[in-house]
Amino acid sequence: MVRNLVAVIGGSGVHDSPAFQDAVWKKINTRLVESEFLADSCSEDGGFVEYQQGEGVIFIPRHGYTVRYGPSKTQYKANILAAKMLGADIIIATSAVGSLHGERIRVEDLVIPDDYIDESRRDDNFFGQGIVVHANPRPAFSPELRELLIDEAKTGNYFQAIHDSGTYVVIPGDRFGTSVEGKKRAAYADIVGMTVCPEAALALQLGMHYACAAFPVDIDTDANHEGQTLAVMQRLSAPEKVPAYVTAVVRRAQTLELPDLLHQLQGNIIPGNVEHIANPHLRIVAEGLVKKYCSK
Repeated sequence: MVRNLVAVIGGSGVHDSPAFQDAVWKKINTRLVESEFLADSCSEDGGFVEYQQGEGVIFIPRHGYTVRYGPSKTQYKANILAAKMLGADIIIATSAVGSLHGERIRVEDLVIPDDYIDESRRDDNFFGQGIVVHANPRPAFSPELRELLIDEAKTGNYFQAIHDSGTYVVIPGDRFGTSVEGKKRAAYADIVGMTVCPEAALALQLGMHYACAAFPVDIDTDANHEGQTLAVMQRLSAPEKVPAYVTAVVRRAQTLELPDLLHQLQGNIIPGNVEHIANPHLRIVAEGLVKKYCSK
């Protein structure tokens, strides 16, 4: 029995999952435009997000379907808000990353990060006017979703090796790191990517469970999308790899019992006048957050 609507936010390989093969593409208007760049491709009141929907699951391509946004321009807020508007309280994110320790974390492995370091400098706040959400990112990812992602990986033959923890350092994009930057980041992180922040922080602010399945596609010192990396991504997109894994994970997440985020949100929301929130969809979410986490 489907209990939860699960949102999958990802890219290459995910849309090949059987859960989405026959699903039509739709658009939802979040009315949330994050930059002038995005406004060029949206209506004046818009922030359109393209998605597919199957039974108990929606798929949102992180970088857009009809328009490709690089990591530095991706409409992170609109994507997360769209998932919430469609009824999801669970987000499973997939992320192609670089390994900062190639001797230990190899390409075609799976890493389920348990923490992150944000070097992206992106805005990771939905609110700040109307209500203030001092979300507590400890833990950084949903423990229940992480456990599911790890357990399912161990039951199948999807990846060469499974790493059940790791620190994900988020860089601004769209360029890769220099050699010195890579050496610096290797001192405090395991994998490097461009998208977990602000996604994880934004999802938490809306009271959503979020976890990430990270797929190393290159070694940081060999970051090259024109060479081996594309071949690795193609292999991971094979039906028995990422698509099969995502399909199995979604099926299990649909029946997962998840707790309220009391430790991370209760007592950490300062209510104000939600009428000051300009976006009508965010205003509705804010009302729900105040009712759920400020009245106990």
